Amino acid sequence: MRAAFSIDPDQGLTERDELDLVRLGAALGYVAAWTPSRADAAAFERCLRWHEASGLPVGISAVPASGQPPAFYAAQAGRVWEGTGGRFTLVAGSGRMVHPAEGMRRYLADLRGLLPPGLPLFLAALGPLMLGVGGELADGVALNWCTPAQVAWSRDRITGAAMAAGRPVPSLVEYIRTAVAHDPGIARATLGAAVRPYALGTGGYRGHFERMGFAGELRRVEDRAADWDPAFLSAVGAWGAHGDVRRQVERLGEGLDLPIVRVLVAHRGDAASARAVLEECAPGRSTAT
Repeated sequence: MRAAFSIDPDQGLTERDELDLVRLGAALGYVAAWTPSRADAAAFERCLRWHEASGLPVGISAVPASGQPPAFYAAQAGRVWEGTGGRFTLVAGSGRMVHPAEGMRRYLADLRGLLPPGLPLFLAALGPLMLGVGGELADGVALNWCTPAQVAWSRDRITGAAMAAGRPVPSLVEYIRTAVAHDPGIARATLGAAVRPYALGTGGYRGHFERMGFAGELRRVEDRAADWDPAFLSAVGAWGAHGDVRRQVERLGEGLDLPIVRVLVAHRGDAASARAVLEECAPGRSTAT
């Protein structure tokens, strides 16, 4: 399995823990280290630190376009592109744009014109309009919280848009949230807490989960203050005990050009559970019997 990994700085890990995990990821055979981002320079600084510590290519998914003008992200991306010797990928998302597909069409064009030649520019996309923009304009498209069927549906729309525009089909990547614990119940709760603000929020993500057929599950959890159905969690993420999770990541990664294992920690600052995820899903391992 070819895979990258992602560490979320909001999980309370120390900078030293993060660097140790990035070095471990490189030793285990992951091909890149990715980070989420706010509308500031912090993620770009992390990428520089992580590359210096591990030699790995680095990526950001995604900077919120509504938070900064293209010139800000282009300046930061140029620094990282130079500092990593051209081993950096930038993903831009719409953030809180009112008309995101229309807005991102302009934003990507403006950002592209300011970036160093050759720097890969991806678009974070979920719905059909944004997937079409990605197919027309981006080097890659970054998905999120998708079932394998949704990955296939997304690829069809990206491919169609790219072919209509007469350009190569963009690469397809996705964060796969992954939780590993000795007690599967802890891993299940960890993934459940991660999905809740997305699935039950008021933005485009709720529509994304409903589009995948989960409207009834969302209503059930809201109306009854219930826990997530384990089948729902397994449809959009990977969770469980040691030895039971890697095959889930492999299944969720089908149809992607690069799955990105998004490390979830069982408790804030729990570096041991982060290491467990990286070791469980190490690209050099095999689930063959």
